[in-house]
Amino acid sequence: MLGKVLARCYLGASKNRDSTFPHMASIIRLQNKDGSVSYQAQVRLKRGGKLLLNESRSFLAAGVGLRAEAQAKRLAEEWAALLTEKMREQGAIAQRKLKGLTLKDLISKYIEFFEKDKHLWASKRSVLNVLARSPMADVAILELTADKIIDHVRHRRSFGVKPQSIQLDIIYLGCVLKEAKLFAKLDVDIAQYSLANEYLKEKGMICGSVERERRLQDSELGLILAGAKATEHFRQIPIADLVRFAIETTMRRSEITRLQWSDLNEKNRTILIRDRKDPKKKIGNDQTVPLLGASLGIIQVQPRTSDFIFPYKSESVGVAFRGIVSKAGIQDLHFHDLRHEGISRLFEQGYQIQEVALVSGHKSWKNLKRYTQLRAVDLHRVIPLVVAIEGRGDRR
Repeated sequence: MLGKVLARCYLGASKNRDSTFPHMASIIRLQNKDGSVSYQAQVRLKRGGKLLLNESRSFLAAGVGLRAEAQAKRLAEEWAALLTEKMREQGAIAQRKLKGLTLKDLISKYIEFFEKDKHLWASKRSVLNVLARSPMADVAILELTADKIIDHVRHRRSFGVKPQSIQLDIIYLGCVLKEAKLFAKLDVDIAQYSLANEYLKEKGMICGSVERERRLQDSELGLILAGAKATEHFRQIPIADLVRFAIETTMRRSEITRLQWSDLNEKNRTILIRDRKDPKKKIGNDQTVPLLGASLGIIQVQPRTSDFIFPYKSESVGVAFRGIVSKAGIQDLHFHDLRHEGISRLFEQGYQIQEVALVSGHKSWKNLKRYTQLRAVDLHRVIPLVVAIEGRGDRR
């Protein structure tokens, strides 16, 4: 504990060339409780009246007497002068703020900032949590070099994680580093990140996700619905209704569990999907979609016990679905494959691209066509197309 301040002297204030960066260093003589003397150097830097840097360091006199004090004071003055000179360099203050800040710290700031406005997608939060628990998380941002990022990928690969999954690590790591100026007011140099990213892609250690084309096979839907019915007496989640609803509407699991009664228009047989997934517009992408087939009827039999039509956690729905699929002996079927199934069925029933896009939320044929699995030979129909679609209404 420091005692009373006995003396203070200022090294003076000065300005850099643009006269907008005043800095001041002060040296304070302190009497410690044990009778020893320290000299504390304090450096304060401002720009436009805003305090950018305020750092101090104490230097203990090595002994008693004027000589020992003079030496401690000189060390304090030299430290203050050196720091002040360093801070004149462009970007030096930003780099100073990064000192000691770890990747884990930066990820925490990222999540805290963005979740004030909207919860992150479950998949993104999951990846960020993986990064925050990884050995790389304790690395200081200033020491996060390309080789450390590559080591992280090697570590993940050693546990059998696929390149397309590891790519999400790298993508969201880039989000944290590139947007640090927005959420933490820090300028992070991403040169090392870019170098690592280029190397990882070149070596095939990360890659884009593999597009699935899985559709329901003969009897699989019946097996799922039968398995769901057999467990109705102890399951709270109506998995059979959710499976049928997912196919009828082509909605994602997270979209289904966000649907609210207030967004349902029974007269028009439509419902509003809030914040629908979109790579370019993550917030406010609300879409009104038609409730085709049996989807409205499925909604109407749900109990109104909440503001939400299906008041269940998306993750819980996934767990319940996987349990029934596994028990039925069905291999390699994900809940998201039901969306693929539903979109393909719409095309098979004769709906046009723009009509299917209105249901699925796709913005372009390029993104939509992989769901169709249509072949050229499929267009040779016995019944002329104009007859098949004439006066169709809801063809289901």
